[in-house]
Order: sequence, then structure tokens, then C-alpha cells
Amino acid sequence: MKNNGSDQTKFFALYPSAKRGGLRRVLKFCLATSVKLRCFKGSSLIETLIYAAILGMVAVFTTNSLLVIMKSYSSVKLSRDLNFSASTAMERMTNEIRMANSVDDAGSVFATNPGKLKLNTADIFGAPTTLEFFLSGAGVFVKEGLGSSESLTSSTTEITSLIFNEITASTTSKAVKIDLVVKVKAGTIEKLEKFYNTAILRGSY
Repeated sequence: MKNNGSDQTKFFALYPSAKRGGLRRVLKFCLATSVKLRCFKGSSLIETLIYAAILGMVAVFTTNSLLVIMKSYSSVKLSRDLNFSASTAMERMTNEIRMANSVDDAGSVFATNPGKLKLNTADIFGAPTTLEFFLSGAGVFVKEGLGSSESLTSSTTEITSLIFNEITASTTSKAVKIDLVVKVKAGTIEKLEKFYNTAILRGSY
């Protein structure tokens, strides 16, 4: 009983209005205080959710940016491989056509895909020999005389079309037009380009 009395004394000392019948006010105060605390807790939860949403959006934006950068890099690399294969093959064929003495019409295939070009030319020692350019599988190859064939294009590219056309400007002047279509693919990215060039035979003028 003494403890109860002591507790009551402390309570009324803290809340004197309760002793005068103001217990209801004390209860209202306690209730209001509890609501405020819950509001503060609610605010902390809302802030946490907002921060989480912002972080989520930042993560999505960063991921999308990385994907775009990687896709752009892949596209640039494919274009570089495509142009390298095309320029390497074109340069070799046009140079050999210019240096050739004549075209072997019987050993060539014109105006159709896959085409074939056989040139009568000379080797590095000046001895007569032949050069053949043709499409095999997905690449352009060159073969000198009875030797083995050599690839002129990269394994990362695919030559979908190779067409040769013989052009006769006069009774002596001859030229060869080359039509080349190169394709390269990596994943969902695919590029295809056409290349053209014409070379005049040195031995025809």
C-alpha cells in the first residue's frame, strides 16, 4: 500500500492537474504524444521508401547507360572489322588487276555470284604465272599458280557476294569492275555494306 501511495504522490506531483480532476487532460496529452511519435516513425518509413525508390531509379539509369555504351562499342568494332576486310580484299584485287598483263576469260566467271577472276601476270622474279580470285565459304581467297589459296578477308566477316565484270573500253584497253558485299554480325547487331571498285589492266594500254 505504501508503494501505491508513493506512486500516486509522484504521479500527482508530475501532473498536478490530475489531482484537480484533470486526469482527462493528462490522457489527452499522452494520446497526443503517442500520435506524434507514430507520425515521426511514419515519416522515417516514408523517407526510407523514397530513398529506396531514388536508388532504384539511379541503378536502372546506370544499367541502361552501360548497355547503350556496350552496344555502341560493339557497333563500332563491327564496322571496323567490316571495313578492314573489305579494304584489304579490294586493295589486293585492284593492285593485282592493274599489274596484270591480261585476263584469262576461259578461267574466269563474270557477271554472276560467286564470281571468279583469273589473271595472267608475273611473279616477283618476272616469270609468267596466274592469279585467281574467288569466293570460298564466307571469304575471298587468292591463289597464285599451282600454290595453295590464301584468305584475304577476316574470319569475323562474311562475304555474301563477289561479282566481277570485264569492261572493254577499246580494242586494247580493258578493265575489271569488282562488286563486293560484306556482312558482319555479333549478337543482335548486324551490318551489311556494298563496295565497288574498277581497275584498268596495265598490259591493256
